[in-house]
Amino acid sequence: MKSKEPSFPKAERLIDVAIRRSFIMPSAEIYGAPAGFYDYGPVGCAIKRRLENLWRSEMLQKEGFHEIETSMILPEAVLKASGHAENFSDPIVSCKKCNARFRADHLLSENPAFAASGAKAEGMQDAELTDAIRKYKVACPNDKGELTEVARFNMMFKTAIGAGDERVAYCRPETAQGIFLDFARIVRNYGSRLPIGIGQVGRSFRNEISPRQGIIRMREFSQMELEYFFNPEKQSHAGFTGISGEKLVFELEDGKVEERTLAQALSDGIVPNEIMAYFLWKQERIYLASGIPRGKFRFRKIPANDTPHYSRGNIDLVVDTSYGWIETTGTAYRTDYDLSSHAKASGADLSVFVEEEKKKVVPHVVEPSMGVDRMFWCVLEHCFMEKTPEKDWEWFNFPPAIAPYHAWIFPLMRKDGMEEKAREVESLLRESGLIVYCQESGSIGKRYARADEIGVPYCVTVDYDTLKDGTVTLRFRNDGKQVRLAIGELAEKIASFVKEGKVALDLA
Repeated sequence: MKSKEPSFPKAERLIDVAIRRSFIMPSAEIYGAPAGFYDYGPVGCAIKRRLENLWRSEMLQKEGFHEIETSMILPEAVLKASGHAENFSDPIVSCKKCNARFRADHLLSENPAFAASGAKAEGMQDAELTDAIRKYKVACPNDKGELTEVARFNMMFKTAIGAGDERVAYCRPETAQGIFLDFARIVRNYGSRLPIGIGQVGRSFRNEISPRQGIIRMREFSQMELEYFFNPEKQSHAGFTGISGEKLVFELEDGKVEERTLAQALSDGIVPNEIMAYFLWKQERIYLASGIPRGKFRFRKIPANDTPHYSRGNIDLVVDTSYGWIETTGTAYRTDYDLSSHAKASGADLSVFVEEEKKKVVPHVVEPSMGVDRMFWCVLEHCFMEKTPEKDWEWFNFPPAIAPYHAWIFPLMRKDGMEEKAREVESLLRESGLIVYCQESGSIGKRYARADEIGVPYCVTVDYDTLKDGTVTLRFRNDGKQVRLAIGELAEKIASFVKEGKVALDLA
């Protein structure tokens, strides 16, 4: 029996829009669509890839870091050493009447009386959760049955290697562990020098107790993770001086929201070192470039009693959504926990010889970990535009750099050679590296609306004048204004508009 999820009308409407327009779709839908799994349709897949490439550009390419791709199946020994086998769990309660299971802290948070008390279920110990559930009379949302005491549920998907089941393995709960396992070989291949950054974009798996809220909480999801390995004696960053005066908005442990420069955040102990401060600034750049406006996200300092077992300091990026403020990115100072744990368990030497100090050190790690799917949802929310008198349809105001297509091509009519000419324009633009699509059916107005509805920034119309003089009409999404361009200059112009982020025609 499914639990009754709290109602979020705006989010439910947006999910409906996203499914209808091929952004996302429930996985295995014709077989009942098990909760916690979503597929990306052609439109959503294109946007997701562009978000991943935006991360690659900022976090890897511009920094000169390395990208790898590691196995999604990990032997049990790896996850015992990392602490996931013991610590990677959520609090769970069961209904004594219907046997349905729920995540305890979520049920408690949704109780109006508890919410009114100002307390937070996040970070509570199991016994505290049990006491609070009893105090506020939290019952099964299905049938009001009494709940059991809080217990622990390990969220990893278990499997086995080989024909038998004697060698236990798990689907990885994060991409980070593969990076730690490959670290020694990679650092040797690149001169055994620190610092070194190694990143990965890939799938991770967590067997959520009660996944809800669409793609916010899924059982299979994508992560973009960077592990920045450095000498623990040198916690400065070469790029920090140039950005130390940049301001970020922080949500402090006492709940206060304040703007601080990165230098102030460092001196006040909000961030543990220059390295973490630098990567928080990089994350803000990525979010602004993806269309999420400043003021709609901030950096939340995580209390010490709620940090992961491996961390000496965590700061989450949280975004204002119709579900409330949700965590989309976590940056952790993991110290040498992972490398030391794997070295101890495997017997491998995971230290690096520091030439200038003439000694070996086990590197420390700062990890910016960004969730792709949650970021994707936040982009949908903040780029979604309602109907207006000027536009009688809902549309998405995506920055051109992350839009699913750079342009759609329209023949004004499917006769007199216009359709063939539109196909020629389509081929020309594709050969130049632009992502375009030719749409022939429907009135021109309806085709403009369809393009707007999935956030395409530019539309190119081939008409009778095109057949005469080789020019086409380029329409800008946000204001609907048009300019006439020669086919030969079209690719260069669109590429420059994409780079500028230009989505309206400036007539000045």
